[in-house]
Amino acid sequence: MKKSERECWITNIENTAAVICSELDSAVVEAVFKRYGANSTEDANPEDLPEIFNELYAIEADLN
Repeated sequence: MKKSERECWITNIENTAAVICSELDSAVVEAVFKRYGANSTEDANPEDLPEIFNELYAIEADLN
């Protein structure tokens, strides 16, 4: 994964996580990261970033 692609995934994840945290609780976001063995986007495996985003985005979509 290219650096620019990784940065894009991180930005998308952080934006989606912020919405979830404002509507629900940060524990929801933390649980998603833990399923991938990470605590944040910075220590997540770059190959897992799309899947992390997909899970978080699905949670965000359910809020609407």
